[in-house]
Amino acid sequence: MASYNFFDRESCDLCGLCLNQCPIMEFPIDRAKEEFSKLVNGEETEVLTRCTSCMSCDIFCPNGSRPYELILYRWYERYKKQGLPLAAKFFLPYQFPNFGTALMEHLPEDEKKTVESWAKLEKKEEIFYPGCNMIFLSYLSFSKLFENMTFMGSQKLCCGEPWYRIGVLETSEQIAEKLEKQFRELGVRRMIIPCLAGCNMYKNVYPKFGAKFDFEIIPVLDWLWEKIDSGELKLKRKIGKTVTLHDNCQAKPFGNKYYDLSRKILHSIGVKILEMEHHRDKSLCCGMAAFAGSHSVEDILNAATRRYEEAVDTGAEALALYCGGCHWVLTIAKILSQGKTPIFHLFELVQMAMGENPPHRNTERAQKIFELAMAEAAKVDPKERFWVQKIE
Repeated sequence: MASYNFFDRESCDLCGLCLNQCPIMEFPIDRAKEEFSKLVNGEETEVLTRCTSCMSCDIFCPNGSRPYELILYRWYERYKKQGLPLAAKFFLPYQFPNFGTALMEHLPEDEKKTVESWAKLEKKEEIFYPGCNMIFLSYLSFSKLFENMTFMGSQKLCCGEPWYRIGVLETSEQIAEKLEKQFRELGVRRMIIPCLAGCNMYKNVYPKFGAKFDFEIIPVLDWLWEKIDSGELKLKRKIGKTVTLHDNCQAKPFGNKYYDLSRKILHSIGVKILEMEHHRDKSLCCGMAAFAGSHSVEDILNAATRRYEEAVDTGAEALALYCGGCHWVLTIAKILSQGKTPIFHLFELVQMAMGENPPHRNTERAQKIFELAMAEAAKVDPKERFWVQKIE
């Protein structure tokens, strides 16, 4: 069990800055020191129920002690004792059937065929790995932007990030072993990946569990900017909109790189950015990972609504983002709050600048996901718990 605790206790001086600067906790410094000491000592603290797993604490730690890893480890200890609410099983990868398999039954035919084609695994040196978030929004690929790309992926080849994000570290290790073996068999040498969550797992997280991925991992923002900057991608018009940009939590482990690059891409297509109150290192989670601490669906919706309303408050014409999961979670918040500010994936904005008219199916997709979630919640005893079976 101790091998899963990646917190560096020796370098930590209990200064409390991680919880003082946290965009959710915002504790006064003395309180922050007190609560972090409780975390270190394994004592009860509200941090473990309020934390939304946004990763900002690691950024604000002056000693690089990785306080986020300590939170994950305490959640892992809690999971070993208490399990997870049975309702969570429906939303976690490698638990079949789940909301992803249920959603597939409701996709339009063009998307069903697309997703089925991606699931055909074959030996290939270069692939575009869609990840679950893009599989659920496969219409984003309906563009010349991805012409001649070999998409390869399925729910059975998910990066497994949600397990790590909620602290089920034993399962994370099992998924790391599974993926290492699968990609070695496929002979992949170069992977372009649209999801920074998956990128972080392959580059930063799974190596801590001993997994070795001997292929080049290229986040799609790098790939996209190279195409724009070189002139290979032909842009036919400027968008001419003001947008506010939601910084994905998974950009945080990479420093300023993807904060800057996403903004450069948007500026290059004629977009003016109005920043939200919480952005870059202090960006709030879209809401999806709010479940990690509290195990409450209500907290997910509250966090998502807070984030969407913060976007609306900027007065921007649209909310832009670059994560598929954030896309449908924040769209659910838009629906529930009856918001008027539209939400666009960065891919869609680039496609518009290319002169295309992207399908933009996020409202009906988010509505369907929400309906499936509520139907499942109504069937499950909220007190019932489960422990995941071994992933192989």
